[in-house]
Amino acid sequence: MSVLTPLPDSDARLAALEREAAHQSALSAGDGRSWVGARDGIRPVVIVGAGQAGLVLARGLRRRGIDDVVVIDAAPADAAGPWTTYARMHTLRTPKDIAWPTWGTPAVSPRAWFEAVYGIDAWEAIEYFPTIAWQGFLRWYREVSALTVVPSTRVRSLAPTTADGPIQMHLDGPDGEWMLPAQHVVLATGIEGAGGRHIPALLRDLPAERVHHTHDAIDFEVLAGLRIGILGAGTGAFDNAATALEHGAASVDVHMRRPAMPQVSPYRWMEFAGLIENYGSFTDQQKWAFNVHLSAVDQPATQNALWRAHAFDSFRFLTSSPWQSVEWTGSEIAVTTPHGIHHYDVVLAATGIVSELARRPELANVAADAVLWSDRLDPASTAQNPGLAAFPYLDDDFGLVSRSTPEASALSRIHMFNHGARLSQGMLSHQIPGLVGGATKLAAALSRRLFERDADALLREYLAYDVPVGVHIGRRAQPPTPTETAGVASLR
Repeated sequence: MSVLTPLPDSDARLAALEREAAHQSALSAGDGRSWVGARDGIRPVVIVGAGQAGLVLARGLRRRGIDDVVVIDAAPADAAGPWTTYARMHTLRTPKDIAWPTWGTPAVSPRAWFEAVYGIDAWEAIEYFPTIAWQGFLRWYREVSALTVVPSTRVRSLAPTTADGPIQMHLDGPDGEWMLPAQHVVLATGIEGAGGRHIPALLRDLPAERVHHTHDAIDFEVLAGLRIGILGAGTGAFDNAATALEHGAASVDVHMRRPAMPQVSPYRWMEFAGLIENYGSFTDQQKWAFNVHLSAVDQPATQNALWRAHAFDSFRFLTSSPWQSVEWTGSEIAVTTPHGIHHYDVVLAATGIVSELARRPELANVAADAVLWSDRLDPASTAQNPGLAAFPYLDDDFGLVSRSTPEASALSRIHMFNHGARLSQGMLSHQIPGLVGGATKLAAALSRRLFERDADALLREYLAYDVPVGVHIGRRAQPPTPTETAGVASLR
């Protein structure tokens, strides 16, 4: 992949774009009135996660007059999201021209930023957004949106009080532990937001330094000269294989249980407004059938990732090659497959994530009371795909549903704007193609629910409103004529 170089006048071009963004915002902002804020120290909305989903939602809430929004992230400043950690691809996996929620300000779109920095010709030359450029865009988007992020701060737990009362957020940051009460908590925590990394059981007895998940912070320098085996053949497997080989690994094998790489990507079919905006209209049975099929057919690894790995002679892609057993011999890892035994120094699990709410510290207190899809399915359906059945069953506002008090629970104010929404809301949460629908839907839901909470106070404010508009009875006053004006001047 060719290296992108910013235009010599990119700083001036970005400054001009920011002026245009401010102008567009003014054109479409209405009166810009902030109508909801903290009450008794309770923040109306706290967003956990300052990646693309959290930032987009925060800007959307501000455009709706909900300014008092706190955004926190466990990562240091400028390191939110996967782009500086396990996202080891050179480009995004979605087409460059995917729809983006601009909130009435097209100048803050990815394309507008890219063309300002690299030029129109560079935009025409790419098919997918380069990862390093995407990270730069998100940093600029946060700055131009004037969004304040509290970095290096983790959620230790969420503790609902009463059905209508605040959710107490126990936080741990650079200055120690502190408490933040919130009316609504949005978990914009990405692909691991409803559980965690999946390490197959047959790998769990290996020495810890010999096995890694592809989402781990891997020191690839240490892998130089080693033989690497990778279980799983999604895009991440090939990006990790290439990264290892680029850092001097002796060899890398990627093992796929399927007989061949899938050739159809159902995600490309899914990227249209009808589905993005209306997925929630599916019945539960339709949503289940949709996702069972998606898991069964999967999608191919991206072409760029395949080419990147296959550029090395010491790379092999093995199909029909499930791992039947794995043994640590004391000096190496012996992996048995239908094709024989393979010997590795280190293995990587490109085996995705699992949904298990209790694994998330912020959800551990409420996980037992949260309804799962398995609670709404018959046993035969659950048996089709137990992993999918473990996903949380969400309401139409991305909120958790309580087993004990489904009609009146604070759980509905914990919104899963992450991969946990996959079954209930479709790809509307952390995935770029769905943000245009998901952020719009959730911002509207939060606005509605905050309005409902404050309805009585707003009505009282309306009934007491008595600010005169300055109406004058009679004819319009006429401006003085030029002659009258000249006469006044001559008397001075």
